[in-house]
Amino acid sequence: MDNKIISKVQNLLELAYDAPNDEEGQTALLMAQKLMVKHNLSMSDVTTAKTKNNIGETVGTREYRLPWWQEKLAAILGENFRCQTIRRRLPDDGITQIIFFGYHSDAELCTKVYEGAILYLKYRLKRLFPTITKARWKDYKKSYLLGFLDGLDQRFKIQVQSSEEFALMVQIPAEVLEEQRLRMGDLKSRTINIEIEIDSEAYITGLEHAKETRLMPKELLE
Repeated sequence: MDNKIISKVQNLLELAYDAPNDEEGQTALLMAQKLMVKHNLSMSDVTTAKTKNNIGETVGTREYRLPWWQEKLAAILGENFRCQTIRRRLPDDGITQIIFFGYHSDAELCTKVYEGAILYLKYRLKRLFPTITKARWKDYKKSYLLGFLDGLDQRFKIQVQSSEEFALMVQIPAEVLEEQRLRMGDLKSRTINIEIEIDSEAYITGLEHAKETRLMPKELLE
C-alpha cells in the first residue's frame, strides 16, 4: 500500500475532525472517503499506519566504551517509560549506542531523563572523588553507582506496586513490541556482570541519593 495515499487520507481526516461542521471539513471528509474507496482502504489500515508512524527510536547515548552503569540505567528507565532498551554496536565506527524504542513521545521523554541522570551521576562522582582515598576509589565508585541504580529500581517498583493503574500505564504497549520485532527481529537478553567488592558506605550513599533526587518529571513521582 502506498504510504503517500495513507498519509493523505490521514491528513484529510484530521482536517475533517478539526472542522466537522464547516464546508472545508465536510469537503475533506468526502475526499478522504473517495480515496479510501478508490484504493480499497479500511479505517484499520489508516489507523494502523498512523500508529506505526508514531513509533520509532531515539539515541540515548553513543560511546566508544559504554560504561556498565549507563547500560544498566538505560534498562531501568526503558522498562518504566514504555520503551524497549536496545544496545546497538556500530563496528565500523567503533561506537556503541543505547537506543530507546517506543512511541516518539515516550522515547523522547525517556532519553531526556536518561541524559539528565547521567549528568547527575557524573556530578555526584566528581563531588565524591576528593573525599575518598585513591586506593579505595575504584570499589567505592562502583558501589555508589550500584546503590544508586538499585535505589532507582526499588523506587519504580514501589510506585508500580502502589497502583494497578500505574502498573498498566508503564507497560510497553503490544504494538511497540510488535513493531520493534518487525523492524529489528527478536532481541537477545543481556546480563551485565560486575566484579566488585561492595563498599557498604558507598552503596548506602548511592541508595539514599536515588531516593532523594528528582530525575523524573514531577507528575511521574506523585
